[in-house]
Amino acid sequence: MVAAGLMLAGCASPPASGGHSTSVPSAAAEGMLRTPRAVTVLDAGDGAKLCLGAIATSLPPQCGGPGVIGWDWAEWSGAYTEAAGVRWGSFTLTGSYDADAFTFRPADVRPGNEGGATSAGSWSGEADFSTPCDPPEGGWQVRDAARTTAESMQRVFERAMTLPGYAASWVDRSRIPSVGAEATPEQQLAETAPHPELTIVNVTVVGDVTAAETALTEVWGGMLCVTAAERTEADLLSVMSELMPQSGSHQVLMAAPNTRAGRIDLQVIHDDGALQQEMDQAYGVGTVIVRSVLQPVG
Repeated sequence: MVAAGLMLAGCASPPASGGHSTSVPSAAAEGMLRTPRAVTVLDAGDGAKLCLGAIATSLPPQCGGPGVIGWDWAEWSGAYTEAAGVRWGSFTLTGSYDADAFTFRPADVRPGNEGGATSAGSWSGEADFSTPCDPPEGGWQVRDAARTTAESMQRVFERAMTLPGYAASWVDRSRIPSVGAEATPEQQLAETAPHPELTIVNVTVVGDVTAAETALTEVWGGMLCVTAAERTEADLLSVMSELMPQSGSHQVLMAAPNTRAGRIDLQVIHDDGALQQEMDQAYGVGTVIVRSVLQPVG
């Protein structure tokens, strides 16, 4: 099994531009892996490390990761920042990864242009706060204004979490004019006014959707979408409880339940497919989705 780590995002002052690329003909050889974008190489005095997971938001930044074999900062003058005895810079790398030795041997290195301390460990993709239900006949409308308040919205979420088979709940705020249908999840969250009359409450359950909807409309008179889920929140948290205390050789960067999608997102430095197969056999296909930071060349 594997150990789940808390994923933190961080940044620091940007490295200076400059440097050059180094490569050897074997960069595209079979078994070579690459970083999907520029990531930070950091050296706190104990050797260069490839920051694929969490980066502490400090100056200088701090991170852990596989050691970078053969790294020579003299080759990258002008492409890195130095502070308090720590050197770091943004680079894209291609090379070979040794999980047992926890090292990365680069065959091709190019200076990045993203600036700051960058990690490849953040989960790709955006959270989906849209409403899966089709609009009801006559369109989305408030059914009872007296039960469409900030207080009743709080009560409907409290009621949802007590439902048999509860899986997830969220709000769709795309109908708020200042947010708009094309707003990103971050923009939706930035809208601080509650606007319950313009908010669609979404709940997913495993089991009787009609009974769940009936229970929720007792406390909520606003727009509501209740849909079926494959896995309950309790099921996903049970899987997480098994993954969290385990330790192994896959160097987990992030593990988190995605209740809206009904899965556990598990991000590792590299998986050749064996870990995904293990997760499928242990928990069922689609329960745990494994993604590797280091990707095969080509």
